[in-house]
Amino acid sequence: MRSNLTFLTKLTAGGLVAVAIALWTQWLSGDPAYPKFPPGPVLFIGVAAIVVYGARWWWTPLIGALISLLTTSGWFARLPQEMLRLGHPGEVGKFAAGIFLGTLLQIGALVLTDIAGLAATVQNFRRAGSTADSAKMACRFFGGLFVVMGALVMVGGAHVDRYHNLMHLAWGALALGASFLGATVAKRFCIASGAFYLTLATLGLTIGSLVMNRAWYFGPMLLHTGDHIFHLVLGSIFLAMGLVSGREWLRRPSHA
Repeated sequence: MRSNLTFLTKLTAGGLVAVAIALWTQWLSGDPAYPKFPPGPVLFIGVAAIVVYGARWWWTPLIGALISLLTTSGWFARLPQEMLRLGHPGEVGKFAAGIFLGTLLQIGALVLTDIAGLAATVQNFRRAGSTADSAKMACRFFGGLFVVMGALVMVGGAHVDRYHNLMHLAWGALALGASFLGATVAKRFCIASGAFYLTLATLGLTIGSLVMNRAWYFGPMLLHTGDHIFHLVLGSIFLAMGLVSGREWLRRPSHA
């Protein structure tokens, strides 16, 4: 049975759709960053559908916040190029107005989704009466999301570190497997994943090169500031999901 969507949840889904529209606008305007049909907007719309149709689970807006925070960190990691799209869009592509409006809509929608997604998650958590299956369902949805994202990157030939993509692809497959092994396994997997990603983020932000955007090699993977921020957010989310999973409480009676 579906739950009623809160305003913040609707705002999260709307922000994801707006990001998809912004990316398509830039592509149609001839932005060279999108030489072929970009698969990203399809993913954003798919996540928006998960947020809407998975409203009975308090944590589904986290999916929207996670992918939005990932894209936001990437946007700021490419800040000089993105500012060129805003300040001199005519030097980027054929239709300057479309590139400018698409870029402006993209960053505005991303910030909106970042804030609304996290706020909606907190609001839904306070309204929830049980988190018994939270870790299991989180592993299932986030694991599936990472497998799909990793496959899209490999098929679409996006310019990302292939070892980093393979790490997230493998993690997604393990998360999916943990979700079908029971609530206890999923809970422990979430806690372990949270600890791993938080450690990875802390090391990157601490010992990464200051003059090279906090660049740091973790084995064959080259990680930057955007990756460290994403791992910090991802680790915090999964550690929290693992710690709260399985708890039940009584709602406080509302006062008129």
